[in-house]
Amino acid sequence: MNKLQALSVIRLVIVLIIPLLLGRAIDAKAETISIGTISSDPVGEIKLFTPFANYLAQELSADGIDEVKIVIASDVRQMVKMLKHHEVDLFIDSSITASIINQLSGSQFMLRRWKKGRGKYRSVIFVTEDSGIKRLDDLKDKVIAFEEPFSTSGYVLPALVILQSGNELYKLQSLRSEPEADKVSYVMAYDNETQMVWLERGRVAAAAMAESDFLEYSNNVLVPLKSLYTTPYVPYHVVVRRPGLEERLVQRIKDVLLVAHEGKQGVEVMMSFEKTTKFDEIPDDLLSEIKKLEQYLGDVTVN
Repeated sequence: MNKLQALSVIRLVIVLIIPLLLGRAIDAKAETISIGTISSDPVGEIKLFTPFANYLAQELSADGIDEVKIVIASDVRQMVKMLKHHEVDLFIDSSITASIINQLSGSQFMLRRWKKGRGKYRSVIFVTEDSGIKRLDDLKDKVIAFEEPFSTSGYVLPALVILQSGNELYKLQSLRSEPEADKVSYVMAYDNETQMVWLERGRVAAAAMAESDFLEYSNNVLVPLKSLYTTPYVPYHVVVRRPGLEERLVQRIKDVLLVAHEGKQGVEVMMSFEKTTKFDEIPDDLLSEIKKLEQYLGDVTVN
């Protein structure tokens, strides 16, 4: 091969290889991030999250994000594993569930989500007016009806304040089981109406649910009720970030979500996302209340 032929071959290699290398470099810049949540209905949840995920991908396209995936976990344990293994970048759920997951996975609070237009909520533990029960300690040796195992307002939050008061919780196998001595025994009713029926008929001594639900049901009961204890307010829903997520990307996601409610498209997308009205920074006073409960998180079984 003469010198001229050699130069021709080199030019041909450059023409063929360089575009491939450039193409790979461009592809390498394209990233996929994932949003996770916990649900027993993955099909329904993916349908719910898809418009929001597509909007976020569109807004982050200039930052090298070409897709936002939706990942559904069946329980807390699976979500913790996904966050640890970087299979989920952002997690959206109730603040108490998120706090449990933060402790187990190393994830961190990022923003508050105003789901259904609500920025905070709290729970009420209540009894019948003639029960003679005046404080949480009076629930010892008695039974309280919680809503369901994965309800923050109907189980986790009121359970945490009972533990915080210095009392122990004991899960009964059924409503027919005898309450445990010197402990606050509990059963799951699985809906608010059943909680009310059990309380009215004296089958349980107390019940717990979201304050908004309590106010609604207490106006239509056969037996007068009274609030025994109202929990502190906590953020309703939050966004958390996995450990190790790049700070530059975290800030860009925050920049997008914090102003999403200011544009027509953002408003439409968020309203389809369970009537979310906005995202904002989590107020310090609400974070403080969650911090006070953190030491008891490990004593509450969450599914």
